[in-house]
Amino acid sequence: MTVGLLVTSSGVATAGIATNGVTADQQQNAQPQVVFQEQATNGTTVTVASATLPNGGFILVHNESGAVVGQSNYLEPGTHENVEIELRAGAVSRYSQMQEMMQLLNETQSQNVMMMQQAQQMSHEDMQRIMNESDGHHMGGMMNQTQMSQMMALMLQQMQDRQRMRTLMQAMMADGQHQTQMQQMAQLMNQTSMRQQRMLMHVADESTEQGQLRHMMRQQMHDYAQMRQLMQQMQSQTQQQQSTQPLTAMIHTDANSNRQLEFPGVDKPYTQNGKPVAATARVKV
Repeated sequence: MTVGLLVTSSGVATAGIATNGVTADQQQNAQPQVVFQEQATNGTTVTVASATLPNGGFILVHNESGAVVGQSNYLEPGTHENVEIELRAGAVSRYSQMQEMMQLLNETQSQNVMMMQQAQQMSHEDMQRIMNESDGHHMGGMMNQTQMSQMMALMLQQMQDRQRMRTLMQAMMADGQHQTQMQQMAQLMNQTSMRQQRMLMHVADESTEQGQLRHMMRQQMHDYAQMRQLMQQMQSQTQQQQSTQPLTAMIHTDANSNRQLEFPGVDKPYTQNGKPVAATARVKV
């Protein structure tokens, strides 16, 4: 298969050591070859059984449309066995992204609980200062430094986790996957995020009734349960859609010996009889 491609991945390979007992001359006189076998994968890595690169170089993995979905680091001259190639996120399977989203959902719920526990241990004055100066630059003084650090760390981590979830959701929706469920997820995420801010503000308000706060906590639990149910539905659908598709492993030269992949560019594929040295295998994802 001849391809002209743009590298879209910075996947990392865990490479085997070049075959022992082979001289430099033997390595350079060896024929370039690659062995890529049928396999099942979790959608995050594939394994190239063997690759011989007489002058060193790289392995690139292409999908059926020709796009690069994974690449190795530089490989020394010689033969390398069982080279594990990390695939670009979502390039082959969305199942790994669904797993990551479920993990993030569990984390954000745990963070929500820990933040409320931490908030209820603080004085109303300290909580008001957190809500008024949420960037943390001016907080301190009378407030316990450890409590401040813990609360701000929880807030920051939850913000990052929510943003990562939104990024994953947008990627899957762009591919036309789980549109209805994703829209429901986005709505529930917004609800829980806004309600959490209200809950923290209520903790900072001395006049707030505890019954009102408990009611909001129950609403949070209900919304998180709904999100988890939606995630389980989508995971089940994604598993059912798993299929076998062809991927191609192709070996490339390191033309200017700088150990950096330049493709498109000077690092062309190794060739035999005018054709790129490559192997195609059916991969279950």
